[in-house]
Amino acid sequence: MPSRLLARAKLSSAPLISPGQPDLSFETLPEIEGSLCCHPGGKLDSVRVKTLSDEIASALGDATKILFFDFAHIDDITAAGVGFLVALQKSMRTRKGDLILYGLRPKQQRFIETLGFRDFFSIALDLRYAVEYILGIKRDIFPLSAVCPACSSPLGIEEPGRSRCRACKAVVTVLPDGSIELG
Repeated sequence: MPSRLLARAKLSSAPLISPGQPDLSFETLPEIEGSLCCHPGGKLDSVRVKTLSDEIASALGDATKILFFDFAHIDDITAAGVGFLVALQKSMRTRKGDLILYGLRPKQQRFIETLGFRDFFSIALDLRYAVEYILGIKRDIFPLSAVCPACSSPLGIEEPGRSRCRACKAVVTVLPDGSIELG
């Protein structure tokens, strides 16, 4: 079965990524003055970092204080990519600004955390939460005191994610906005 799929893929004339499509785009956010949103694509490795750093440096200009870095189209990240992000964060801090990473896949986030940079970067779930973080909206939700939706026993919740109620062993999902669901 897989051989048929591979044969079909080879016969297909449509490229997966069109050659004219840029793998890097920028947008300014009207809600936040002096902000820039960077949407790179592909793999964040040593080959890509060289061109990416030049393009981002020219796009930043002098007025940009906050850089949002979108990981939605980043396929993979290597240690060189994390080193690039560290250098970018340091350059943003010298401008008295911040680098905010958002849209990371769990594997990418674990890789960054494994290298010891969990508290070094500002990481948001998506652009909306990143903007709310900067504007100070819905800040400091966690830790959260709530009750289990199944048995009404008290829960102490430190961060969003899945866990079990200690009393009834029900699976509880805590969303980034602080809402709690069963399952």
